[in-house]
Amino acid sequence: MFIREKIKKVNGGKSYIQHQLIESIRTPSGPRQQIVLNLGQLSLPEEKWKTLANCIEGFLANQKTLFPQDPEIEAKARHYASQIRQERLDRAQERITGGESAGEEPAQYEHVNINSLITNDAKTVGAEHVAISQMNEYGFDKILQGLDFTDDQIAYSKMLIVGRMVHPGSERDTVRWLSETSGAGELLDSGVKLYDKALHRAAVLLWENHAAIEQELSKRAREIFSLKETVILYDLTNTYFEGSKRGSKVARRYKSKESRNDCPLITLSLTVDEEGFPKQSKVFEGNVSEPGTLKDILDGLKKEDGMFSNDRTIVMDAGVATEENIALIRKSGYKYVVVLRKKSFEDTFWPETDEEKIMLSDGKTTLGMKLVRTEEEAFLLCHSEAKEAKEAKEKSILSLKEQRFEEALSAIKEGLEKPKRQKKYDTIIERIGRLKERYKVGNLYTIKVEQTDGKATDIKFKKNAQAQAKEEAIGTYVLRTNRLDLSGEEISKLHRSLSTVEESFKTMKGNLGLRPNFHHTDTPTIAHVHVTVLAYHILAGILKKLRTAGVHYNWNTIRNILATHIRVTTTMNTKDGCVIDVRTCTAPTEKQHTIYNKLQIKHTPLGRKNIKSPMKTQRCSAEK
Repeated sequence: MFIREKIKKVNGGKSYIQHQLIESIRTPSGPRQQIVLNLGQLSLPEEKWKTLANCIEGFLANQKTLFPQDPEIEAKARHYASQIRQERLDRAQERITGGESAGEEPAQYEHVNINSLITNDAKTVGAEHVAISQMNEYGFDKILQGLDFTDDQIAYSKMLIVGRMVHPGSERDTVRWLSETSGAGELLDSGVKLYDKALHRAAVLLWENHAAIEQELSKRAREIFSLKETVILYDLTNTYFEGSKRGSKVARRYKSKESRNDCPLITLSLTVDEEGFPKQSKVFEGNVSEPGTLKDILDGLKKEDGMFSNDRTIVMDAGVATEENIALIRKSGYKYVVVLRKKSFEDTFWPETDEEKIMLSDGKTTLGMKLVRTEEEAFLLCHSEAKEAKEAKEKSILSLKEQRFEEALSAIKEGLEKPKRQKKYDTIIERIGRLKERYKVGNLYTIKVEQTDGKATDIKFKKNAQAQAKEEAIGTYVLRTNRLDLSGEEISKLHRSLSTVEESFKTMKGNLGLRPNFHHTDTPTIAHVHVTVLAYHILAGILKKLRTAGVHYNWNTIRNILATHIRVTTTMNTKDGCVIDVRTCTAPTEKQHTIYNKLQIKHTPLGRKNIKSPMKTQRCSAEK
């Protein structure tokens, strides 16, 4: 083999240099030269070309070098040899293994040197196989074809979603992962060239068609899993950015769900059914008012009226459940179960009966309930031991703030009776205002400052009714519904199903790369979020199958179990002077086997490829 430089001209008169790896072959018409591989433009000096060619040929022949090579040349030679080997294997005849072929494989024996055996080009295929199989079951290719995506755009879109499911990261990191670590390219058999701008464009294209894609995925899930969809769970979350996001129209500073109030945010709303399957999503500004988001969601549900049950119940938390939104839900003809914003009621509102107590699913905590029915609605007062325990820390923090606030007020009051202390009325009011801002509990106190001739003479303060109500509300909440057919336990169960959408957000943030988001402009930012939502559409189907089959692993555990299922090339030398390359998948472990069985997909995602090539030093028996 040798390297040849060639100058190519393109339209417009521009030219560029290309280097080619050439080998000489014998043909019936005499010796000929053929291109083995286009190397692009080499950065090596010409005097090192022959060394590189020899090194590539040595790796292809599986020969050990006697002397150490230049590290740069050796790295390039390994890379090019791997490309050549893969191209040869792609042209080879595939043989399906693992007992999944139509017939028994014919025996094939070779006399090999076991000391020459090496394995190389290992790529992970386990989690990728699971993700792609679920995408195929949903008919993801047909969905995108119906939206006029090209074959390359479909391939990039699937790679983007698989990358988000298996190795969440930026588009640049996804390209590196696809090129160096993952066998997703082999599984998809696309042949597209990988670069980050292509994935960027695919993400934006998916976002531009997000409504239609989500609707179709929701429809496929409904048909495959026979979903009832009688309960629609709605909630919002936000995610933050480390950068400034200057000039963004959607990233805004607001109260973060993760207490990152120092960072710009965007808000994601999501509707899921009672089994956790997503229906539709929408991205809002980071400082959006939660109640104002419901109308868009109801409009989206109305467009899909023919696909859902006629008797749907919308379940929402207190953040969205304003009187206006409850009236909007009624007008739309839906039922609702919401957490009431109102914290206190007259004691006479609740019946003079003992609480009904039920044991929650954890078998440890109980829930106390009192139910009141009116002609149109039912109200359920709940006291949760779990919620009370969770709020105990908040209560202790609140008590400490109140204590320090009262001590500071008392110090100001004592100063009014001492000489050379500030007594001016306006200044005292200002100092009290600063205390309120510092401790954030001023609304829980009634404070009166008495004055004479512009000087404060006394400060009186005591806790107000709001403080008492807040203390009494620890561990309690009120549910409101127009489902008069439900018992208190059934109403509570519907409300607790909100944990499903909370788990969805947790999965997207923790396992599906909702953050970090490295984009600076709005369209790629929103597109990044939407790719995560699409990944969750696919993941919901995988988890549903496993839960139905009694496997309750989370996605992170599944990825870890499947991480050791790889595809690898094994190279060995034969006695008759040839090199055999075998590309195959490792046998699945017991746990991998179980997951594949439960998902009803093949244990061996790709068939075997092998090729026997002669060494240049002598011809093997297959060539004689």
